[in-house]
Amino acid sequence: MNKKIVFIPVGLFFTSIGHSQKKKTLINMRLKITMRKVISFFVFCIIPFGIYGQNAYFITDSISSFGVNITDNGDLLNARFCTVESAKGIIRYTPNEVKEYGLNDGRIYVSKTIFTDDSLKKVFMLRLVKGKFSLYYYRGKNIKTFYWQKDSTTLYELPKYHKDHPEINFRKDLEYLTSDCENVRNATKLVSYNIKSLTKLVTNYNDCVLKPFQHFRYGLLLGYGLNKLETSPDQLGSAANINFDFVGGVLPGIFIDYPIKMSNISLHTDLYFTKNGYSYNSSYVDKDLIEENTFFVANTTSINIPVLLRYTFPTINVRPFLNAGFIYTYNIKNSTGIYTSTIYPTYIQTTVFDENSHITKNELGISAGAGVEYILNYIHSVFFELRYNKLFSLPNENNLNKSEFQLIVGVNI
Repeated sequence: MNKKIVFIPVGLFFTSIGHSQKKKTLINMRLKITMRKVISFFVFCIIPFGIYGQNAYFITDSISSFGVNITDNGDLLNARFCTVESAKGIIRYTPNEVKEYGLNDGRIYVSKTIFTDDSLKKVFMLRLVKGKFSLYYYRGKNIKTFYWQKDSTTLYELPKYHKDHPEINFRKDLEYLTSDCENVRNATKLVSYNIKSLTKLVTNYNDCVLKPFQHFRYGLLLGYGLNKLETSPDQLGSAANINFDFVGGVLPGIFIDYPIKMSNISLHTDLYFTKNGYSYNSSYVDKDLIEENTFFVANTTSINIPVLLRYTFPTINVRPFLNAGFIYTYNIKNSTGIYTSTIYPTYIQTTVFDENSHITKNELGISAGAGVEYILNYIHSVFFELRYNKLFSLPNENNLNKSEFQLIVGVNI
């Protein structure tokens, strides 16, 4: 077998190694340059963009000034002037001079021409929504109103009621203007004439999305509660040795539910009545064969007012919710009677009547619950809730506290 021996010149070998090292060095340099460019991009482009996005600015026909100090003078004056503070002093620009300006909190005012006070004039309007359907708010002297602009058409007012046709209100107008999006049809019947509510409606319309539309609600509730009187750890007197058990009762009432800034969190308040009767007895025999018998009888009629923060999950037809807060109870009637009998081995019996009322007029506590709400139609719904209350007597000394478990059904009307 013939074998071929190949000789590689030593100089060529070391030359190849040198080229490989140079190639690696070149790649490392390119990587460093690329990283520097990326960092420079974030430092000089992304970060300033985020800063200027939150800073005040104003735009004229010739210049755009960012990072300036613009004073927020309230809706009324903001509609008349753009007030800029600088080293030279305070400068007030009119809507004829400034096309648009923004405040530090993200609010943007734009210059628009409207018909007011029997004449055309330029004013600054707060832009609430920008898009297919743009919405503006204007605050003038003795006037608070909204304007809309659709597909860059003419600016139109959205009055709360039409002067010539009082039967036509802003909801009718919005139903017509948003008729091409079925997803917001029901929301136009629930919207209120304020910034938060109208902003949410127009935003949902621009995206044509079906979302729960928060609105003020009220209704009736009916429930069944189990409550138990409790002694405090330092309880003294005739009530200290009683073993209390749960008693039940019906609780009819009403509720209101008010959304906070059109969010999924609402202020939920109930007002319901409860009436309960308690009857317990306990017996104890000590080492000297002395028997102690205690009889406890009480009746209460109460007004209960829980004030809760409720979070409702933003689903469409079935909406779980959680709530927590405080509860105040005023006992209209709170009669109590405690009878203590002592029987000695010689059959001599004594009876003591405790005349002190161990259930106070006022009780304050904490309340928490969870449930689910079923949407029947755009305005009516029914919810089921399991709630727990812990009430403390005021004052608490030698008085009874209370624990409650409640199953509540509410109907939004």
